[in-house]
Amino acid sequence: MRPELLEKTYKLKKELELIKLHLDSEISEDDVIKHWIDYFPREINCKACASDGSFNRKVYLGFYLYSVAGYGLCFDNNVMVSESFVGDIGISLIKNQEFAESYFRLLMFLVEMKSLLKVSAKEKPDVILLDGTLSGRFILPPPKTKWFVDKDFGGELAKLSGELIPYIEKYLFDYDITSQSTKLKELLFSKLIEKFGQETASKRDVFEAALAKLAYFEYFLLLHHLFYKLDWNPIIMGIAKTSKGTELFNSSIPDIMVFYKFIQNPGFSKERYVDMESKSKTKEWEFSEVFEKKETKKAVELKDVQIKYFYSKYSSYSVISLIEIYENPNRETIRQQYINDILFSLSAGGYPFILKKADADVRIKNKDMELIESILGLTLEKRGREVVE
Repeated sequence: MRPELLEKTYKLKKELELIKLHLDSEISEDDVIKHWIDYFPREINCKACASDGSFNRKVYLGFYLYSVAGYGLCFDNNVMVSESFVGDIGISLIKNQEFAESYFRLLMFLVEMKSLLKVSAKEKPDVILLDGTLSGRFILPPPKTKWFVDKDFGGELAKLSGELIPYIEKYLFDYDITSQSTKLKELLFSKLIEKFGQETASKRDVFEAALAKLAYFEYFLLLHHLFYKLDWNPIIMGIAKTSKGTELFNSSIPDIMVFYKFIQNPGFSKERYVDMESKSKTKEWEFSEVFEKKETKKAVELKDVQIKYFYSKYSSYSVISLIEIYENPNRETIRQQYINDILFSLSAGGYPFILKKADADVRIKNKDMELIESILGLTLEKRGREVVE
């Protein structure tokens, strides 16, 4: 480290101590306790399915090598009974690193959701667990043509891709990523030729821009399936280890950190609702116009999804978690005590073991990417940073 930066580190240390003192005086223990209900959970029997996803990528001069994976598994009374893996490896010509992260995360969410739905359809569990919040599954920007291509197509690529939504839905569970199956690629290519001619249709970046929109449509079809097509009406919840929310205490630090500081006993905070309408208005999440026009009913139903949340400590050893629950109109209200009973029963070392296993088994490590790179013969491919390495 440069000595100039080391000096600034010591200055920041003093500032950090002052910030901590200020935060400690912002909220009293009484302010926190009035939001908390102590509850010591009991162990119950339940069948649970869960999932997690992963993506990794390598950057070369002009393209990305990426890998995405989704892993769904089911436990019946803490014994694993079933699993499902969905994944893909590909080359992307996406131009901007910021957009690349969004695009690969979309593909990761897609394969994760598909693996979860496949194993859930087979096992019909009592509860479905997602790693992270349910509301976070909506916050995915529609892939823009400009992410891939400098030329402006005036929305025509999205309209053309939208024509293939019925084909995606028809073959939704037949492929790992239906929108990137050979069948759909052939259909898309023929439509691109018909609309723009052979020369434009043959450009890989134009083709990928259209494919990305198909993947987006596929993901929201899967999300709709999760909330509206599971006829046995399981409990659907998301569990997050972190949160930026400050709605409860209006503090400089997140509510979850306030609970960390003051709460010792198992229990939960009072329920609140996620304001999905507000998130839509502020463009924190949005549908593409094409999806809303082509799948109006599904778009309306997804916007009507009601999600309630609370903070939970479901054992003496667990951390504070943010829990989001889908309020299914086809089943009775789910009591917070029952949710804590479920999480307590699934937990090992203070966190649901089923989610720990999903995370461990799905993760795509750098050494995995190096193996893929070697098999593909890309080890010596130019990266553009050779002169400084």
